[in-house]
Amino acid sequence: MHGQSSVSTPRTLWKARLTLLCLFLCLFSSFTLRATQPLRGQILDLSGQAIPQVEVYDMQQGTCLATSNAQGEFILTLPDSLQRITLSFVAEGFHTKQMELTPGEQVYRILLLPNEKRLGEVVVRAHRLQQVTAFAPLSTQMTKMEILTSPRALGSILGAVSEAPEVQVSDTDGRLLVQGSAPGETQVYVDGLLLPSPYTLSSYNGGTRTTINPSACRRVRLFSGGYSAAYGEALSGVLLLETQEAREVALGTELSLSLLGGNISTTVGSPKAKVQLVADYTSLFLKDKLIPSSYHWRKSYSSPSLSASLFSELNGWQLKGQLSHSHMGFGYNRTNSSHEALASDLADDRWYARFTLSKAINSKLDWESGGHLQYKDFRGSNLQRAEDAVKDRDTYAQLRSAIRWRITPILSLTSGIDYSYRDYHETYTYRNEYPLHFRNHLTALFSEGSLLYRGFTASVGLRGTYSSLLGESTLSPRLYAGYRFGKHLLAASWGYFTQLPSSDVLLFTPSLASPRAAVSQLSYGFTSGEHSLQLALFYKSYHSLMRRLSSSYPPSLDSKGRGESYGINLIYTGKIQALSYTLSYGFTEAKLSYDRFTHRVRPDYLSPHVAKASLRYWARSLSSMIGLACYLDAGATGYDASLTPISIPSRSRLDLSWTYVVSPRLAIHAGCQNILGTRNYWGFDPSYPASDPDGLRTTPSSRFVYVGLFFALGKRSLSI
Repeated sequence: MHGQSSVSTPRTLWKARLTLLCLFLCLFSSFTLRATQPLRGQILDLSGQAIPQVEVYDMQQGTCLATSNAQGEFILTLPDSLQRITLSFVAEGFHTKQMELTPGEQVYRILLLPNEKRLGEVVVRAHRLQQVTAFAPLSTQMTKMEILTSPRALGSILGAVSEAPEVQVSDTDGRLLVQGSAPGETQVYVDGLLLPSPYTLSSYNGGTRTTINPSACRRVRLFSGGYSAAYGEALSGVLLLETQEAREVALGTELSLSLLGGNISTTVGSPKAKVQLVADYTSLFLKDKLIPSSYHWRKSYSSPSLSASLFSELNGWQLKGQLSHSHMGFGYNRTNSSHEALASDLADDRWYARFTLSKAINSKLDWESGGHLQYKDFRGSNLQRAEDAVKDRDTYAQLRSAIRWRITPILSLTSGIDYSYRDYHETYTYRNEYPLHFRNHLTALFSEGSLLYRGFTASVGLRGTYSSLLGESTLSPRLYAGYRFGKHLLAASWGYFTQLPSSDVLLFTPSLASPRAAVSQLSYGFTSGEHSLQLALFYKSYHSLMRRLSSSYPPSLDSKGRGESYGINLIYTGKIQALSYTLSYGFTEAKLSYDRFTHRVRPDYLSPHVAKASLRYWARSLSSMIGLACYLDAGATGYDASLTPISIPSRSRLDLSWTYVVSPRLAIHAGCQNILGTRNYWGFDPSYPASDPDGLRTTPSSRFVYVGLFFALGKRSLSI
């Protein structure tokens, strides 16, 4: 008789993976058998109102032990042998407080003082080493102040986050390139909800910006190299935007005027329930007149918008809601690769509604839910050739609900459901009309167990999705472990991530598989006082990438692209008195078969070597914050229509910003991107011949200048 061989089927492999995940969760529970004692507390402001989301740190180990819930409560489980512990309480908008406490059955009442002079006392720091409970070993956390004073940003969240060493940004695009990824592989979430259209309109080779005003955010976090199972549809990273809570929104009126337009916001109500109305108008008319451009702007970019927001904290319920409408449009003249004159016009209208609702059910259970709806209406003409036109109608809706169960003080489980619906119509017109359409229902279930015991933390997550359009189910396991000992932190993560094909692919070929990536990362960090050093290694393996097999219309597509990327990031941050600085170096290599490349090449958007420096200095005697950012890379490789490599020279830029606090109710902010006017090239347009220098992609204007005045009317101070 012949011996039988054992064959591992995909189903058998998934069962084995699920079994391992269950074993991990069981192992977590064994940590609860140690002899422990509790330390309980509630964190309040001067009016006696609870302060949620306060981070509680062990000062000796530098570890975040807990975060206060909606009632401002926290509980720590400490060893019986520990008699006293020094804790630090950190919250946005409040002075940091340190206390030495004794574990026991008593409940401490901890008062935090508001930080009224936020501009005058700001300490700018990029939180490269997040608390040990963060899911990703490499993450960037930025406050609203850090974004508004970033010389790279000039009020754009994307610009501020691009200072992270693992991020590259092409000035001709503006979106984030994380660890060798394509621009579309990083998604933007607002209060846990995936934002389908987070970017503004842009011209050909003109960089885009986020549609979210940084003044509306309390915190911005970029996770690269892995992220929680609560989020999905991103191969490389997620940018999480957290909007302000009711207690952080000040009553009164603020006004700002700048070269780019104006903004007025007024907030009315009570400390528990507030309504904020915002009117904003952005126009690049003055900028186009002051700064030379390679385009003739027949109509400068302009964008009026209106929004109404609700903030409420009543009987333990936290409710946030928003209704808004924005219009964007511009017109300009340029020539295409055939030297045909194009009078391009673009316009976009967006209607948006969002709500989030959360409540602490009891001391162990927290529940949150949210949803949003966006309708986008885009029109464009003379974009690629004379007399062509595009019309897009995009409807997107999402509902999300999750519950967090604190099983023990050191073990928690978060589970939830995420559903989204998208209905997309596009009509392309050139001599004939080509109507296209797709509709998709995407359902996701996720669960994640987290353990935090002293300096050790671990997370095990699983996310499963089903797409009605693709008829495809996916399972994405994710693992994270970190250990902090003294001033040192070791962390590692592994995850499997999937992302639906882009809309321009789904319109033509909805039967393709979703792109997917397996990402591994290892990092080491060292923190001493105001100085920190971090080293991170990553490796990413891609599968089922989209490839375009022809340049005809409609295109021929497949999902057989593959590849890998790997690299290293080194970050050093420090502070010398009033000077804060960050120095970083990133090496990234990638070989991918994607888009029009049927064999593996280094992507044209990637530079293998990037160095960055960022400095901020608070001149107290001048009431001024001065910022400086420097960027230098090794260039890139572009490709013409025949895939012949074209060398792209190295790029450099120097950005400068200045914030002057005239009074608590008046501030001036000015900045200039690429102050030296360096001409940088960010790729090659394959529609041009290799010998045509016009094929090198560069921005229409070499500089971007911003000057703005911020007023707080009445007796209130500026909220920035």
